[in-house]
Amino acid sequence: MKWSLQQLYKYNGKPFDFKFDYDFKDYIKNIDDVLDIKEIHVEGTGQNLYDDRFRFDLHITGCLILQCARTLDEVEFPIDLEVAEVYDKVSVGDEDIRIIEKNTIDLEDAVWEDVILEKPIRVVLPSSEDLEEE
Repeated sequence: MKWSLQQLYKYNGKPFDFKFDYDFKDYIKNIDDVLDIKEIHVEGTGQNLYDDRFRFDLHITGCLILQCARTLDEVEFPIDLEVAEVYDKVSVGDEDIRIIEKNTIDLEDAVWEDVILEKPIRVVLPSSEDLEEE
């Protein structure tokens, strides 16, 4: 989702709700251990805190299709995250803030980063654990 700062100022500091879906299939082309990704759904609330500072509380859901480390079979890995992202034109101190470089805020990169950081290093199908005991 992308907004111009002018659009966001119109809310006059009041929270607003939004929903949207992302298709990140192009993003996984160079990631060997992610076989597929289902549509990522994002719901949230945005608010202009003050001046050029904006906060977005996001609920991100979706599913990664990963490869089992033992059997190489497909494993569905559900994503269900609650994340807060803060945007500002300047960074003050050591706060975790995303810098607004143009006069727009686009959540796509932040959502992708949150999803890919959730990906485990290794997944194993529960049924493959029985193979180890034999």
